[in-house]
Amino acid sequence: MRKLLFILLFGLISIAGFSQRTVLDTLQGNETVNFTSMQGATQIQATCTQLGGTSDGTLLLQGSVDNSAWTTLAETAQKFAFYPNDTLTITSGATWLIDIEGSPFNYYRVRGAGTASDTTEVTIKWSR
Repeated sequence: MRKLLFILLFGLISIAGFSQRTVLDTLQGNETVNFTSMQGATQIQATCTQLGGTSDGTLLLQGSVDNSAWTTLAETAQKFAFYPNDTLTITSGATWLIDIEGSPFNYYRVRGAGTASDTTEVTIKWSR
């Protein structure tokens, strides 16, 4: 019985360690939002949902070694694969997928910039 409980506990811890994380935030009008810092991410998905006005603006991926100095990342050296491209134009229902090969940076974040008087919910899911 103890072995069975140990195996179940170990399995639950393993699943929790690889689980997907989700962050919801809003981008309102002419503002720039730095969405959550994602340590060791290898896959990221961002989905935009129009809450008011007409959703517009852009999303970019940034990387950092120390979680304080950030640089914008593009599809270079076969390390980052962006779908549909490395800058997402925000529209209602837009989905952005990013696959990171080998996670060359310690931290990643999505940076959103709005351009009009609208409100867009951005849902970011990521995993290691």
